[in-house]
Formats: sequence, C-alpha cells, structure tokens
Amino acid sequence: MMNKKIAAILLSLCVPTSLAQAYRTDGQGGVYSFYRLSQTEGSGVTMEIKDGKKNYTLSQNDTISAGDTFEGSESCIVYFADKVTFVVEGKADFQGKGSVTYAAKDDADGAVGICLDNNEESTNFGGCTFVGVGVKFKGKSGGTLHSCTFTGNNSSIGQAALILGDSDDEYVVSHCRFRENRKAAISSAANIFSKVVIEHSEFLQNGTDNGNTPQLNLTASDKVEIVNCDIIGAPEHNMVGGIGISNFFGTSGNSITINNCRIRENRYGIGTVGPMDISIAKCDIINNSYETNPMNGGSGISLYDPYMKTTAVISDNIIERNLWGVTIIGCKDVNLGCIDLGENYNHGGNWFINNGNNDQPYDLYNNSTNTIYAQGNLWNTGPQTEEEIEKVVFHKHDNPSLGEVIYWPAHYGTDIRQAKTETEDKPTVYRLDGIQLPGLQKGLNIVHGKKVVR
Repeated sequence: MMNKKIAAILLSLCVPTSLAQAYRTDGQGGVYSFYRLSQTEGSGVTMEIKDGKKNYTLSQNDTISAGDTFEGSESCIVYFADKVTFVVEGKADFQGKGSVTYAAKDDADGAVGICLDNNEESTNFGGCTFVGVGVKFKGKSGGTLHSCTFTGNNSSIGQAALILGDSDDEYVVSHCRFRENRKAAISSAANIFSKVVIEHSEFLQNGTDNGNTPQLNLTASDKVEIVNCDIIGAPEHNMVGGIGISNFFGTSGNSITINNCRIRENRYGIGTVGPMDISIAKCDIINNSYETNPMNGGSGISLYDPYMKTTAVISDNIIERNLWGVTIIGCKDVNLGCIDLGENYNHGGNWFINNGNNDQPYDLYNNSTNTIYAQGNLWNTGPQTEEEIEKVVFHKHDNPSLGEVIYWPAHYGTDIRQAKTETEDKPTVYRLDGIQLPGLQKGLNIVHGKKVVR
C-alpha cells in the first residue's frame, strides 16, 4: 500500500492530471509546432483563425518526446482546456516572432500550462504572455524568460506562476512582469538549489490567495541575483511577503545579491532563513507593514540563521515605515556599516525612517548574541547623537544576554541616497494576445489578469 502511495506522488510531479487521452510524439527527430500538431491525428490540438490570427486549443495532454524538437515561435493564441499540460522532454524554443499568448480556455480554472521535463540545452521563452497558466522547469536544462508576462495564474501547475528546476545551468528572468497570480510569482522547491538571475522585472500584487508565501519564494544557491526589480504588494494580501530566500538544509556556499530594488507594501520586505552570504544594497524597502501581529513579522529586512553561518553586508538602503527596520536572529556576521578600513569596511549609508510598532520605534533589533556593526547610517532621530540613536536600537543595552550594536559614529554627510519617486500604479488593459490597449475595447479584455467582456 505504501509503495502505491509513493508511486502516485512521484507520478504527480509533472504528469498531466487530465483523464483525457494523451498524445506523445515518436522521438525520431521530428520538429513539431502547434500547427503541425493540429494536423496530426490523435494530438487533440485544433486550430481556427480568428481576426486573422491562429487560435489553437489543447484539449488533452501532449508530450514532445526526447529526441524531438518543439518550435513555438509562431504568432498565435494557445488555449489550454481544464487539467491540460503541454510537456516537453526534447528540445524546445518558445521565443515568439510575434505575439504569443498561452491562456486557460474560457473558465478552465484547472488548466495547467507548460512543463519542461527535459535534460537538453536551455529552453528559452521570449515575448510570451501567460494568462491563467504557468511554466514549470522539471528537468536538468536551464532556461531564460525575456519580456514575458504572467497574470492570473491559477496555481494548478504548482506553488508559483514560474517554477524553477534542478538545473546545473542558471535561469535568467529579464524584463518580465508577474501580476495578481494566486500563489508566488517565482518559486523553487526547498531541496532544489536553482541558480537564478532576476533582473529588470515587476512583481505586482501576487499571492491573491493570501497564503503564507512571498512573491519571490526562492531557495538559496551559489547564485541568486535580484537586481533592478519592483516587488509591490497589496493591503488585502496581508499574509504575502516580498522576497523570501531559504536554506532549510543548512548547505554552504550560497551567494545572494539583492540590489537596486523597490520592495513596498508587503507583509515583510526581505526575509531569509538559514545560512547564506547576502548583499542588500541600494534598495527602497518601504511600508512592508501588513502583518497584523508584529510578533509574526513586518520587518523591512529579517535575517534568521540558527546555524550561525550567515554573513550579510547591508548598505545604501532606504528602510522606511516597516514594523521593524532590520531584525537579526542568529547569523554569524551582519555588517550594516563598519568604517574601519580593511576587509570588513562598509560605509553604511542606510537611512532608517519611521520604523516601529505599538508606538515604539525599532530601526535595528539585534536578537542575537553577536556584535553588529552599524556605523555610518542615518537613524530615525532628530539629532544624530548616541543618546538619541540608542532609543531606536534594541541590543545589549536593553537585554544583557544580547550582542551589542556598534552604531557610532552615525552619518553626518549629505550624500544619503534618496528614495526613488513613487509613481501611481494605474490599471492596464491588454488584449488576449498580450498587446496593451489604451482602455477597455469591445470584446474580451484582460484587466489585472482577469477576463473582462465589454
């Protein structure tokens, strides 16, 4: 009985869940497209032309076998019926030459999406729009996504709109937009150490199910870079964090970089668990305060490591209006500013503004036994004096069992970085093929990831 249960779990990882007949290519070196599949008996793919554009419908689960190739470059709309997955075990290229949209058909709330179960060369997506369906990397191949949009993912593919796999290569997500997906925008499993670069992308109000998950839910690896991104939450998603990076297995050699990001309006801003070497610089970490109980979260930056191995360098950030500015639990060496010249030099440059809860300011909470250097910062006080700064820092002075925070000298110059100007996030309207519209048009529109008929 137990063996049957285990087998069922393994089969469910990326095997289509539909009871409909499935189709598999023969693996003899063929090159397939949705057009060719629509001309192939038994594939379950049909085609019709609407407004001069090819519309395909996948009514059952199709698999491109190892040895075959899939070309997904044609401009088209691909609809997935309920519980349908398109699986690729061979080579594939999803870089569209025009607009390519993958969408759940009608009200097919259980439509799954695309699963890359291959060990071939990197699989690339370009200019693709995903509405209600997602992408999962399961095999050993890496992948890139450039200028892609994910909205309204229904979570049938897993715990995120985009799920990273166990590749020896790295994943690159560039100039993409993730908005109002039910679970996380991007995730990787706790036992999969995906190398990933996420750059110049937007993550807006993901986690609409309001579960206990961040918008970016990643596992630490020897390369995680999040650069020039916006991670913006919503008040009604008070359980959803901004960036979460974990290392539950205590592995070493993990390198995390978060640079020049705007992280706002989440349950918490950045939260890490377990050992890693992390750099956080030039970020606006503002108003991550939607946690209803301050004892359960609400930090701009929270570093937790019971293994006492984490090192962190934090500089030039705006840390404003969070329930806690920076909280440190465990860890090895956290450096928010060390003006002594040498290998530990860090000019600081962090600006703490109006962080706190229950009428108590908390810029930095050292809930560890370590000495924390935090020199050269601008604190949430009037005059930058030792006496005043002591009021916004919690450490050995407040509890003798804790480590000391070395916060003096503070910052005196005028070169503290200013926060980026916040612009109003206006709703945008798209056609089903991903083309942005000036407003609602007659017919079917996509607004905030939802289908709207006018």
